[in-house]
Amino acid sequence: MLISASEWVLGDRPTAIRRARAAGFEAIELDATPGVDVPRLAESLADAGLAVPSLCWAWNSEDELGSPDPESRRRAQRYLLGSLELARELGASQLVTLPACRKVAWSLDETRMHGIERAAASISEVLADAPAEVSLALEGLRREESFLMNSLADADVLRSMIDDDRVGLVADVYHLAYEELDPIASLQRFEDVITLVHLAEPARTPLLATSPGVDTLVDRLRAMPGVRSATLEFEVGDDDAALAASAEFARTI
Repeated sequence: MLISASEWVLGDRPTAIRRARAAGFEAIELDATPGVDVPRLAESLADAGLAVPSLCWAWNSEDELGSPDPESRRRAQRYLLGSLELARELGASQLVTLPACRKVAWSLDETRMHGIERAAASISEVLADAPAEVSLALEGLRREESFLMNSLADADVLRSMIDDDRVGLVADVYHLAYEELDPIASLQRFEDVITLVHLAEPARTPLLATSPGVDTLVDRLRAMPGVRSATLEFEVGDDDAALAASAEFARTI
């Protein structure tokens, strides 16, 4: 399993690439930034010896795939297509995708299902013209971050509505610990459609060999057939030693 650092938690892009390389990573999950100078970025990654197996959706509550506002959805669709094209150029096989980036619903008469239905339609339209070699990985978030899609079951409803083999799920252990009644059982239930894993302790601290319950988690991850890569997405501040220690542990998964 390929283990990635996360640009999102390591600082600006040059800093994240430098820290990932210094910690011994072979890959990094970058923020999806369509319009970036791809040759220059590719050169920086090559110099650092880092592959890019996945890109991550940039947080934006104005442009949302599930929004009731058609213009908001269109902007989100343009971002989605641009991110998928960027992923292809960088050799990434997956894009972490968020249908909404807000804590509360758009209006009092909104239902979550309406938002998921709109997101499914928006994504399906984009996939018709998107690079065939890049997949989506739908991520549910803690409800304190987003109201629309929280659990693996929620994300799987959206995946089923899209009904495209290029769409799978992200299993983010940080979010699962909060939203799932039994995180390990949920991993097993959806193991055939989980294609990407984000690793952190429930407090978003580094996952290590000494983390409570880590042996059970590792056993489950090793048995999951569809996982292409795992991203270490925890907060370490400037503690590069903790980053390197978690990277060393993750390579044993």
